[in-house]
Amino acid sequence: MNALRRLYADLRYEDGRWPLSRWDLNLRYITKSLLHLPQPRSAETGEHFARVARHLASGSWRHEGAPELRLSAVGDMMWIRSGFHRALSPGVREVMANDAVAFANLETPVDPARPVPRLVYETLHYNAPPDYLAAWEGAARHRVFSLCNNHALDQGAEGLERTRGTVLASSQHRCVGGPRPEDAVAALEVDGVRMGIAAVTYDINHLVGAPPAGVPVTRLGSPLHAPDWERLGALIDAARAVGPDLVVLMPHWGFEYEYWPEALQREHAWRLIERGADLLLGSSPHVLQPVEWVSIDGADATCPTQVRRGGPARMGLIAYSLGNFLSIMPTLACQTGAVLKLALARDARGVLQPVDLRAVPTACGRGLGGEGLLDAGVVRLDELPPQRAAPHLAHARRTLGALLSDRRD
Repeated sequence: MNALRRLYADLRYEDGRWPLSRWDLNLRYITKSLLHLPQPRSAETGEHFARVARHLASGSWRHEGAPELRLSAVGDMMWIRSGFHRALSPGVREVMANDAVAFANLETPVDPARPVPRLVYETLHYNAPPDYLAAWEGAARHRVFSLCNNHALDQGAEGLERTRGTVLASSQHRCVGGPRPEDAVAALEVDGVRMGIAAVTYDINHLVGAPPAGVPVTRLGSPLHAPDWERLGALIDAARAVGPDLVVLMPHWGFEYEYWPEALQREHAWRLIERGADLLLGSSPHVLQPVEWVSIDGADATCPTQVRRGGPARMGLIAYSLGNFLSIMPTLACQTGAVLKLALARDARGVLQPVDLRAVPTACGRGLGGEGLLDAGVVRLDELPPQRAAPHLAHARRTLGALLSDRRD
């Protein structure tokens, strides 16, 4: 492990892009993508997440009451070559069937005017058919897809516009991200709860000039670039204006193939909660990362992380990365994801508080789509033979621990 750490410990494409002609760096990065480091990069990071794990297991964050709002969230929904129309297994759809809202990072354009890539070299420019969205039929009453990620412009500005239109063609769908400033925020009212949803991304591939106005770019967690806190604050305020009960921010952030967010990213995440975001549903690393509660204004004195807003006490939630939901990446870690399940109820003051939080582990990859050998899909682990499911379960347990659940509701 020490040799691997020396080989690519500080090699992060997100912060130091290099020409494709640099084969020395390319080979080191390929190594990073295949041979991940399982341990935190610092003792402080390991100690923090050990405290987080104990707090999650304690249940001190849990409030009494019957759930009034059920939400689910998944990670990266990528180009999968084939099998789009049956990509979600019956078991995965069942896990989300009773939820009011499901959130996902749609990390590919869905542009019906452009061909769908079939060969590896074409995947520098992703595209998927509209059937990819139809595969969600039966999974949650409403679905929110973020287009704010590095693949937003894989089919150009016109592809971004057409993707947004394709998503919004269903009345069950909401979308964050697009060419216009107002596209960066979405509103949704369900079960008496008014939600404001926003998203940001670390960067955009193929970007020339300014990014689309509705795809905010800011480098959260970067030691080389300070985030645009003024813009982030305005984005959170805009989400709160349309969704005063619950603000959900979907950041595409962090560093690929790393399991443990470092101190700077955690500090930025806490600042977002302090600034007004209630839920952070992260994506981009393509592997599972921990989930932690943040105590706002003294909501839970035992919580390892405390912030102050100057308002009613409540709990904030950070899911740093929910891994790949749908992908054909080759490693076990990149094929292991989770459906995060959150149930909320109002307290006596009308503030939403958590009554349940759990994670249902999933596996994705080729051969799981239900038809052809190369058709990809995502399945619940109990839909796999036990010997095939076991490594995925062990990997998910590494970062999600006490949150793991095999409940189907």
